[in-house]
Amino acid sequence: MKAIGILGVGQAGGNIAQIAAQMGFQTALINTNQRDGLVNTKVERKFFVPGYNGAGQNRSIGLKAVNDNYREMIDFVQKSFKNIRLLLVAFSTDGGTGSGMSPLLIDLLLDNLPGVNIGAIAVVPDRNVLAGNRINATECITEISRIESLSSVFLVDNDQVRKQNPQSSKHQIYLSSNQQVMEGINHVLQVTRKSSFYGNFDETDLMNILSTRGVTIISTAAITDAKTSAEVANKVQQSWLNSPFCPLESAGVIRAGLIYEGPEKMSKLINVPSIFQQVGEPLELFEGTYITETDPTITTILAGLSFPSRRMLSIEESIEKNKDRLQGLVSKEFTQTYESKINWASNLKARTQERKPGSITSKLSKYQK
Repeated sequence: MKAIGILGVGQAGGNIAQIAAQMGFQTALINTNQRDGLVNTKVERKFFVPGYNGAGQNRSIGLKAVNDNYREMIDFVQKSFKNIRLLLVAFSTDGGTGSGMSPLLIDLLLDNLPGVNIGAIAVVPDRNVLAGNRINATECITEISRIESLSSVFLVDNDQVRKQNPQSSKHQIYLSSNQQVMEGINHVLQVTRKSSFYGNFDETDLMNILSTRGVTIISTAAITDAKTSAEVANKVQQSWLNSPFCPLESAGVIRAGLIYEGPEKMSKLINVPSIFQQVGEPLELFEGTYITETDPTITTILAGLSFPSRRMLSIEESIEKNKDRLQGLVSKEFTQTYESKINWASNLKARTQERKPGSITSKLSKYQK
């Protein structure tokens, strides 16, 4: 049984849980819209908030759903996951249900799941989303960053995936980013089950890394054609830039993992200080070396990174530029009226003809010649 559980909140979270379930993770989902959750057929445990039919991009509705039903939600989560060491709550930051519910729900679960670390898989929207989604994302990530006891936060960046696949549809972008994230997490979990004469990366090592507060990324670099230690380092650093997560913006890694898989001769090109030169030497490094005949790869996990200020600024800047216009739209909703300039014409309506009865004698007389 895997040591990590995935709780999907909202539609995006449910889709991530769907992929995780297919990989053998314990999963569950919570949603305010039953129709969204029903499509996640691989997720067996589901809680649909009674009295709701979606949140309509409104974070306050998601927040109210937790306030009204937090006891039932906590009980549902407690019963849904057994013998896990880390629960990752997956959600989109720019919607209503996942964005509105998740920060408070995570905070509550931290006090009600003893012995289980709580982290997050939070999806950051691409730059093409509209103002309301941008505002939701900035509010949600601000709240997440303030949770003191939170473990690793994986910030999935749809913008990164779109850059690599510019012709892809929205659905393809979402599916690809969700798949890549869960494949990365699943891969490092699978490594912890391997044995090696040269140094094992075990489950405790992984949990030490993922319990670190702050932003975390996982990436794998193929180093088949590398000839020098510098080339190996460059390929690893390039894998960080090409990952589905928000780009690295500053140095400062608290805990890290480095896993080599491949022929022994290529392992000699690994120079740890050179690899971490760009982001700074981590406080703790956990390594694993697995000699195989497969193409050589290096998987790295960087934890304790800062929240990406520049990436968030790219979301916020269009809101700031359009501040007056957006405030005007909000005001307009409650103040706009229309005054007719032809009020005088209201009396021009056609009137129904009245039928006046007369005597038969008078009508006969009327037609006499």
